[in-house]
This record gives sequence, structure tokens and C-alpha cells, in this order.
Amino acid sequence: MKKTLLLFLIILGMVMLTGCRRSSDPDDEDDDPTGKISLRYWNSLTGADGTVMRELIVDFNAAHEGEIEVIETFTNEIDYYTNINLLVPMGRGPDVAIMHSYLVQSYANSEILVPYEDYLSAGVVDIHPEDYVQDVFNSLYFEDALYGIPLDLHGVGFYYNKDLLAKYDLDVPTTRAEMITTAKTVQDGEKADGKTVWGLPLSSTWPSEWLYTASLYQNNGLEIDGEGNPAYNTPEGSAAMHAVADLIHVEKLSPVNLGVDQDLFLFQTGQALFHIQGSWMLNSIKESGINFGVFPVSHMFNEDGLETSAAVPARSHTFVLTKPKNTPDAARREAIMTFIKYLGDNSFVWATAGQIPASNIARQSAQYQALEHIQDFGAIENFRVSAQSPYFHEAFSPVYSRVTAAMANPDFNAQALLAAAVEEAEMLLAEARS
Repeated sequence: MKKTLLLFLIILGMVMLTGCRRSSDPDDEDDDPTGKISLRYWNSLTGADGTVMRELIVDFNAAHEGEIEVIETFTNEIDYYTNINLLVPMGRGPDVAIMHSYLVQSYANSEILVPYEDYLSAGVVDIHPEDYVQDVFNSLYFEDALYGIPLDLHGVGFYYNKDLLAKYDLDVPTTRAEMITTAKTVQDGEKADGKTVWGLPLSSTWPSEWLYTASLYQNNGLEIDGEGNPAYNTPEGSAAMHAVADLIHVEKLSPVNLGVDQDLFLFQTGQALFHIQGSWMLNSIKESGINFGVFPVSHMFNEDGLETSAAVPARSHTFVLTKPKNTPDAARREAIMTFIKYLGDNSFVWATAGQIPASNIARQSAQYQALEHIQDFGAIENFRVSAQSPYFHEAFSPVYSRVTAAMANPDFNAQALLAAAVEEAEMLLAEARS
């Protein structure tokens, strides 16, 4: 029975892959008599950002017609990582893939990925570390080898209703105190006018992990220590949890127990002054027709004047190389790097999907500088990516459900919740390290 189930899962994985792209057998990759190289490119970009990625692939293929053709596979995130885990060890992986930066070390440690050294050492394609945001680029090393090249940075920001601010003659806040006062002014003013408008509705489920990470950074806390163990069951970790949950329970800026995207709906329909949401939702909010602006989460979770209070948590879509069935020749390696270089240099197009280019070249372009809103999510020097460990997810992710619990319960005990998260994390770490 187990063998039958395994065979079924393998066949299902193959079907899911071929359902989203044109077939490409890795054993036939060099069979084109014209010498054109076909590259298999996998990603999990299925939303509005995926539409922009499709446009970039079309542009690349047109620019390299007869030389390089990129054949793209895109599936939802759960299936995507399932396919990587299942098919790469079978020798049926892509030439290049997109992976979230916080997972790169884990996959490098499990030998699903290969480093870039042999691809960069030839020097045929002009890719240099200094052409990228250093914080994210440096996070992609594992055991002194480079396993990723970043495409972007993405994080959350404060969206605000311009019409409501104008109605009460209010300025865009720059501190937590100003934000709370502004939110209460609008909330109370609209209530006096017989309307229900919330200052800052917050879903307790999503993006609570981003809120807590921002708060943890801004309160000078850490996700993990130098050994990769949980480091958030601290006074700073507790202060971070209160800074998030108190917006609901103490400041009363949000209803309790809002479900996923209910906060987004309230903002899009004019029933909220502020909304914390990812940069990747920029186009969706534009399409709602709301008159909005954006400001960064810097200083929104701390009032102590700490140097860290400007921090903006960020992740990166990163180009990685999965372990191939056969060692690619020099021409294929050059084609892969040509593709990565092209998408990086032209990621001002990718920025239209709400993603901030990791490439300094793209961010300095006139096309990027002309884009509305995208630069309002924060100064690049304030962006901070996750701490580096092959076991980051096991160590830190258990805190997310405890943040949800705190946001849903006005009588939460931060110390108890964080202790429970650490206990779960230690179990996951022991299993992962064994």
C-alpha cells in the first residue's frame, strides 16, 4: 500500500508540473539542432506578480530569440516546494528557480541547491555583489559559498486613506504616538458622524507574522541566536508582542478576531484609515479605487528612540540553482547567468508588481524612480532580512500562532506564549538536526 501511495504521489507531482508549462525533458535539453538553449525556470508566482513575471519572460525570450528560450513553470507555493523536494533529487529539477531568501540556507544544507561559484568564476556575465543590496546578498551565503542571487526585497507598509486624513486636516504620521493619535481622531470623528470607520483594523492571522517581526526588530529583539536557537523569549520579545496586540486591546483601533483579509476589505471599502499590508498587494489596492498613500512601518512599534526602531522586515525572491542530473556545460551556465542578470537589471518592471528591486542598477533607473508608491515602503538601509540559519523556520515560525493568540485574547500572557513557542521550536529543531 505504501509503495502504491508513493508511486501515486510521484505521478501526481509530474502531472502538476506539466500542467503549468510546455513539456521539457531534461534529457533532451541540448537536442535543438540550431544550438538554442532551453532553460527550465520554476517559481511560485501565481498572483498579480506572476502576471508581471510572465511579461518579463516574454521580453527575455524575444531579446534572445534563437539563442536562449526560457520555459517557465509556476505552481502555488505548497505544490511548488513539494515539487522541489520530490523531483530535484530525482534529477528532474529546473535550471534556475525562485526561492524565498529565508529558506535558502535550509535547502543548501540539504544539498537540494548547488552554489554559484562555478557559474560566476567564468566572468562571462557581469554580475557583482556590490550591484545588489548588501544585507540581502550577504544572507544568501552558506558555509562561505553563495547559494542565491536576489531579485527583490518585499515587506509590509502602512497604507492610508488620503481622503480621511484630508477631512480631518491630519498629516501622515511618522511615529507610533502620532499614528495612534491620528487613528483615534478619525475613528472618533466618524463615530460622532454616525459612521463606523476603524483606525487600524488588524487581522489576527495575517500578516501577523510580519507585524511581530517588525516589532521584534524595532524593540531590539532577535529571532534566533548565533547557534540558530530561539532568541525571542526575552523582555524585548515580550515588548514586541505587546506593541502589536495593544493596538487592538488597549488602543482599540481594531475589532477583535478579524479574519484573513477582513482588514483589507475594510480599507478597500473606505471603512479604515490605516491598513498594514504587503508591498505585493499594491496593485490590488490600486484596483479598489481607494485614494491612498503609503508610509513605512518604521517607528510604528517602538517609542524608545532605539537605533533599531526604523527597521523594516523584508524577504527576498531569490534565484537559486537546484542540483542538476548532469553537470551543465559552459554554454548552459552562461545562459542561466544571462537570464538572471537580465531579470535583475530589468527588475524595474518587476517593481510594478510591488516588489522592490534588490539590484542597485534597477533602482537607479529612471523607470523605477518614476513609479508611484513603491519607494514609500521605507529606505533601503532600513530593510532587514531574516537571520541566517538552515533551521530558521523551525526556530522562529512557532511564534506566529502565539502572536495570533495574543491578538485574539485581551488577557494574553506574553511570557507564557513565548515560552510555549520556544518549547515547540526546540522540538522541531531537535527533529530537523537529527
